[in-house]
Amino acid sequence: MKRHQIFRETIVQTACLLFIVLFAYAGLTKLLEGHMFYDNIRNSPILGGKALASLASWAIPLSELVVALLLILKKTRLMGLYAAAVLMLLFTGYTLAIVFFAPYRPCSCGGVISLLSWEQHLLLNLILLLLALLAILLSLKHKNNTWNKIHQGP
Repeated sequence: MKRHQIFRETIVQTACLLFIVLFAYAGLTKLLEGHMFYDNIRNSPILGGKALASLASWAIPLSELVVALLLILKKTRLMGLYAAAVLMLLFTGYTLAIVFFAPYRPCSCGGVISLLSWEQHLLLNLILLLLALLAILLSLKHKNNTWNKIHQGP
């Protein structure tokens, strides 16, 4: 394996590991502290409302856990990276809405993220979104190179 292929694979695997830890931790925390997560969504200046809070308080953590599982298996890793990018896009959009359009800023994050300001959280989300997109791009390059090598004639 060439040096650039090893470098590419290392970046993809590191990104996957980071997203596995992030989404598994976040999903489990939201499920274990379900009532608090529900209340945070219900009281959100952007989302708000009982119906959406009921749906989101289950859908978000379960989605995070599914994405973590997809990233664990090599066969589903690319699908997991796409799903991670979609989740990060949604989370970034929500954070962007809070920073620029919300009449007040709720305190709804747990763990280490709660130490960040909303602006820092937005920057973190943007970096993670870019990392997911980079990992997708590098995975596609690797997949295309492998596909071409398999189907090349002698």
